[in-house]
Amino acid sequence: MKRTPKNREQAMQMAYKLKTSREKGTEATLQSTCAKQFAERYPENRGRLFATFQNPTPEQHNLWVAKGMVAGVSDMIYIDNQFRVIGIEMKQPGARHSKKSLERQCHFLINCCYRGYFCTSVEMFWDIINGGVGIEPELVLNKMEYISTVVF
Repeated sequence: MKRTPKNREQAMQMAYKLKTSREKGTEATLQSTCAKQFAERYPENRGRLFATFQNPTPEQHNLWVAKGMVAGVSDMIYIDNQFRVIGIEMKQPGARHSKKSLERQCHFLINCCYRGYFCTSVEMFWDIINGGVGIEPELVLNKMEYISTVVF
């Protein structure tokens, strides 16, 4: 049964509950968990890990494209101790992704970052932050030669 809000405050609460229920087990949840843990573990490095927030409305998307912006920037960017850009593209395990969007993301990770990886867990995030590796974008590109969608 659908509930109708009685006032603005109740509408805001309902929207928040809906948003958080949709985010359980999503890339957004993985991203926020990693960001929170990073902030707690390394408060002195505030500002060295940031998100790129890429869920524009259709109007915003059209405006960005008209201004020359391109899609494919990683979900998170980390600036390491030597001020190198590490791209981290979060992926929910089991989720399907189109070839077109993954190709853009792979090209960003390969061409625009000192290092860049796909990441599917908090543990993999910490491996990347601590100088290890995640899922190599070159491997994803090679797999895409033979398939139309990729499942992480």
